[in-house]
Amino acid sequence: MSLLAPLLLLGLLGLAAPLAAHLRGREEPRKIAFAALRFVRTGDEVVTMRRHLRDRLLLGLRLAALALLALALARPVSSGRARVAVLGEPHDAILLVDGSLSMSLRTDGMRALDGAADAAAAVVDALPPGSRVGLVTSDPSGPRLELSADLGLAREAIGEWVAGGAPRAGAWPLDGGLPVAAALLRADAGGRRRAIYAIGDPTARGLGSLPETAGPDTPVLPVPALGSLDALPPVPEHMSLDSVGWEPARDLDPRAVRVWGVVRRHAPGPVQPDNLRRVAVAMQLGGEEVARADVMVPLAGEARVEFTHTLIGDGPSPAALALVELQGDPLPGDEVRHFWLAGEDELDIVLVNGDPSEMRAHDEVFFLATALAAAPGRRLRVHGLAPDQLEARLREPRPLAGVDVVVLANVRAPAPDAATALTRRVEEGLGLLVTVGERVEASAYNDRLGELLPLRLREALVVGTAPGRTENRTEALAPANLAHPALRGLGDDLGLLGARTRRLFLLEPDAARASDVALSFTSGAPALVTRAHGRGRVALLTTSIDRDWSDLPLRPGFVPLVERLVAYLDASQQGAAGAVLRVGEPRILPGDRPATVISPTGERLAAVPDGHGEAVFKDTWLPGHYTVERGDDEPPLRFAVQVDPAESDTTLVTVAGPQIEGDEVLAAARYPRWRPLVLLVALLLLIESLVRWRLTTRRERARPG
Repeated sequence: MSLLAPLLLLGLLGLAAPLAAHLRGREEPRKIAFAALRFVRTGDEVVTMRRHLRDRLLLGLRLAALALLALALARPVSSGRARVAVLGEPHDAILLVDGSLSMSLRTDGMRALDGAADAAAAVVDALPPGSRVGLVTSDPSGPRLELSADLGLAREAIGEWVAGGAPRAGAWPLDGGLPVAAALLRADAGGRRRAIYAIGDPTARGLGSLPETAGPDTPVLPVPALGSLDALPPVPEHMSLDSVGWEPARDLDPRAVRVWGVVRRHAPGPVQPDNLRRVAVAMQLGGEEVARADVMVPLAGEARVEFTHTLIGDGPSPAALALVELQGDPLPGDEVRHFWLAGEDELDIVLVNGDPSEMRAHDEVFFLATALAAAPGRRLRVHGLAPDQLEARLREPRPLAGVDVVVLANVRAPAPDAATALTRRVEEGLGLLVTVGERVEASAYNDRLGELLPLRLREALVVGTAPGRTENRTEALAPANLAHPALRGLGDDLGLLGARTRRLFLLEPDAARASDVALSFTSGAPALVTRAHGRGRVALLTTSIDRDWSDLPLRPGFVPLVERLVAYLDASQQGAAGAVLRVGEPRILPGDRPATVISPTGERLAAVPDGHGEAVFKDTWLPGHYTVERGDDEPPLRFAVQVDPAESDTTLVTVAGPQIEGDEVLAAARYPRWRPLVLLVALLLLIESLVRWRLTTRRERARPG
């Protein structure tokens, strides 16, 4: 045990005050009228006061309260095991602190983020004299400090951040803040040694997401928020609602819907089917509970719960599933899932197969249809058409009525009149995805659909035949452009970086066209490029969507890519459940007029469109239901914001210990012990007040008359 402010123990001298008050305190003498005083000889009045202690219990309470207060002001702390070794010479250090939802987890009554604040203070206190320290958090809105010789600034900034409500409901992997931390070190390089002290939970999205170095001579030293790397505290069991979904149940009633949710019981170790826990799940509509069901969840496993509900009214209803009657769950915030519920809410997609095959791996739309079926969230109505059937639909009085997105998968260019009708439908708001293959001819597409294409087609290229690439047999994908509206909020590699392409289409550069590249190959050639046309959107994939030219459909990121791309192409996005976002993920609002977004708290926020005919609404930090008002002549848009279920996964992963070259200093954990003392002082003062009131009442009753 040690004291951070030992001089404040001088406050113990104040213990003399209550003692002196008790010794000097006396009641004023009272004069009592007595009839026989005339027979008593007059003399001088003598008042005697015996100096002895009275109300010793009251005195003891006051002395104890003052002593504990002085001790609390001295801020006693106890030192635990060393959490990390810091460089033993003066250096530049950046504290990288995890600010994601998982840091709300309580272990033995202490939040991980509070432990991270204590760990950061331990690192700062252990830094050698002459060091400088900066601060970065994985929360984009968290504090950020440049390097400073005043080491107390980082400690104060973390304390204010934690006291201000951190962590929020967002999901930010710890490695997301690593480039910012490295940039701060590079910006102020002066030949000194450098290090990044990463403080978080030892999970796959926390310390487990970090590399050992952030550049030459810049080690990344992991610091667990609680415990130490060689003695981590056990992860407490907690419950979460991982996902929800719904679908029409017309077999029961034309207005009936079937709502389901997946409840997960997080605990270390394998699933134990015999170890069951009863959990209550409530379904809410408009903030009111309409149904409740119990589900038995195995240890470290999951269970599905299902409700059937008949909707009343025409408009979408704000709905939610929530875990209820959870007493003291260690990780709050992941037990509710919000969504909009409506009788009809489906996205109509037409897949046009230009090269059907009996072999699934080579059928043009097999992988795409499979990915759409596996995509979570919004319900999709998928139709398949042959090219001649598409042209027939385009020649109808109302071409492709009710269709939201059309996919041309290795389809020959439509006839001129059908191409004109398709262009007009895109201008009205239809989404169009074009994927290439053997049947796509550049000249025909450029002549008939050149107005629609993000960039005109040049020629098909077999990888390895162009100058400078004779040594390559395949072309890999480069990291995705996460600033693209269709990919915002996804991970850095999307699970696509291992994709290999043997053949692709080159495009004609055109700076006059407002096109955006979402994916590109390592050679720089565009792989997925998009463009707005009228009220609709067009996407062009420069390789095939089957196995003929690429293994892209086999990659784990193919399903989320298809899900995001289809949602992006649905420019109208009228559906009630058409958009379910993660906390902090921006919402693209189509239209060239300002809109008003009503948040879950009822706050009205403005969304102003940019020059591309859309607004980017970024204030989605609060889970719940959002409504977008776009004017009297347009129906409102609705979307829901949910926490990322990945933040509920608190499974510990193996994190390698810090690798330090040269001298090192052990930074021991300091656990504050003054907080219980303050509570005890408040309790003693309350008892003192009760005792004083009781003694005063007793004396008043004991006085005569």
